[in-house]
Amino acid sequence: MYLIIPSWQSKNSCTFVSLSQIMPEFLKILSVFIMATVKYFYAPLFAFFSGLGFWESMTAMVTGGASGFIFFYYISHFIVISAKYVKPTARRIIPESWLHKYRFRKERRTLKKKQAKKFTRRNRMLIRMRQVGMWAIILTTPVLLSIPLGAFLLRKYYHPRRGVVVFTVFVIILEGALLCYLIWNVPSIRP
Repeated sequence: MYLIIPSWQSKNSCTFVSLSQIMPEFLKILSVFIMATVKYFYAPLFAFFSGLGFWESMTAMVTGGASGFIFFYYISHFIVISAKYVKPTARRIIPESWLHKYRFRKERRTLKKKQAKKFTRRNRMLIRMRQVGMWAIILTTPVLLSIPLGAFLLRKYYHPRRGVVVFTVFVIILEGALLCYLIWNVPSIRP
């Protein structure tokens, strides 16, 4: 990754400088750590192009992803609880016409649910997916979903199950090691 920096010698000339030449080592590791807390999939590419070694980037990425997941997992509980207290306050602020439209849509949805069949193919599939859903969220959180979104979904729907945090941190470590290995050892993957 290169940056275009204007040259001090003349007005119209520019020089291309590698990102690894500008940033000190500590800032590179810190930026990979921060990027891994939110977008885990792009962190090894950023670490590779910033000039970090394999072990430094993998350590920063895994610790950033795991600590980001734990942080967002436990902070999402407070978000869900606070939403319960914000809703009555918001009802006082929101105009009455909006609340009327909301109530009308809600009544229409409940009427449709009452008229729907109870056991359809879709309902059976949702019940089966509910059993596999926790593992699907755990496996896709680091790569496809973002760390905050996966932490929120796991906290909201699978909070009472034991081992959710441990399994997710384990998957974050495995997928981080695999991503770093692929970026550093398979040159056809790198852009």
